[in-house]
Amino acid sequence: MNIDKLIKKIARSRHCLKFDQDSEKYELLYAGTLNKMLAQEVSQIIGGAVNSRKISIQDLETCLANITKESSEKIFSEIDSELTNEKIIENARAAIDGEVASDAPIVKLLDSLMAVAISRGASDLHLDPDDKDLVVRLRIDGALSEYIKIDIRFFKALITRIKVLGELDITESRRPQDGRIAISYRGAPVDIRISTLPVNFGERAVLRFFKSKSFSISLEGLGLSENLVSNLRRTIASQSGILLVCGPTGSGKTTTIYSLLHTLAGRGLNITTIEDPIEIDLPNVVQSQVNDKIDFDFSAGLRALLRHDPDVILVGEIRDAETADTAVRAALTGHLVISTIHANTPSGAIMRLINLGVQQSLLADALLGVYSQRLIRQYCDECRLKSVESRAHTSELPQLFDGCSSCFNSGFKGRVPLMDHLIITEENKRQLLNDLSGLTYEKHMADEAKRLHDQGKTPLFELTRIMGM
Repeated sequence: MNIDKLIKKIARSRHCLKFDQDSEKYELLYAGTLNKMLAQEVSQIIGGAVNSRKISIQDLETCLANITKESSEKIFSEIDSELTNEKIIENARAAIDGEVASDAPIVKLLDSLMAVAISRGASDLHLDPDDKDLVVRLRIDGALSEYIKIDIRFFKALITRIKVLGELDITESRRPQDGRIAISYRGAPVDIRISTLPVNFGERAVLRFFKSKSFSISLEGLGLSENLVSNLRRTIASQSGILLVCGPTGSGKTTTIYSLLHTLAGRGLNITTIEDPIEIDLPNVVQSQVNDKIDFDFSAGLRALLRHDPDVILVGEIRDAETADTAVRAALTGHLVISTIHANTPSGAIMRLINLGVQQSLLADALLGVYSQRLIRQYCDECRLKSVESRAHTSELPQLFDGCSSCFNSGFKGRVPLMDHLIITEENKRQLLNDLSGLTYEKHMADEAKRLHDQGKTPLFELTRIMGM
């Protein structure tokens, strides 16, 4: 192994190897915990003892950025001659047809960015151009952070490569476009949703990752309290009515409703869905995807599903008046309807349905319950003790953690859902018909977040974030 390969390997393990030209000695730099096996390997390859030194996370990130920049410059020099529009398009198309080697520089660059995102458990990869750089950011456990900056000259080649993979119009940069890519990572299928958007410095691209095509998370597996699991099970035991899950984007609504369907599957029920898009394949479930190009939207899909003798209907999202009205009427005619809606609270979800034109009398008869959801980050199990002992645990302001290689020095790994819920009791039915301000619901979210903090599983500033939403 030469020194260049060794340096890249060390960088991947979140360490740096520094060479002092004056003393002609190497030094292993790290933040968090030293990987002793790696240190021994470095000593063997270099042929002598290597000093190690702990540095701050900020200094380590600077070192890693410099290493990546050097690698990027090398890649750029390889594709510098290919930066004309004609050559980029030609090479990108050829790559799809298998006429360009998989190790072509621009292919390697995009593949490496996607591999980093998937391996770190990122839900989204952001490519944001500014006047000088292409800023690459990752959303991991709901938090968006900068990963690296790349020379802006790469971007035209990268965006073209992305568009070709997603079967988008490579000549169109003035309007948003959406597409999908299906790849394999370490033998597992990965679906990638692509979205491009015109911005002041060209186009930005966001890639969203769906790592599994199968789903087997039970309600218990979500991490909810026993009380909430029992409550949800009682609600979906109804043969008719509508159950809503609300919350902002990225709050885990889709995972929750998929878990509900997983619980219902295998009970001799005809379970059907209309989604945009189908994010995960569900066994024993008939799934359909909207297609705006042929006017097959949620309302049209829902009307079609009603002619297929369904017992349970999942509507991916209630967005418009027609979908809302059709979903409520389906719930009143002997179907169990499960859906999501963008609202911050259970009462807010009900107000949104009323604003979409749903009659309060119909809603009072059809609605089973509304569950408002958020996701809260948990400490990484590998370095949790350090995190609990840090100032950040009892602070309302986010602070850096040392972290470890397992959580990529973030200090966090994984999220669990928190819920408030409104059950339509006889009293709430009367309030729905009269005074909505009298609606009452169970506010468990803050209490559950505090319990997790007291158990040393999450910091105080996560509680502040959840309760402030």
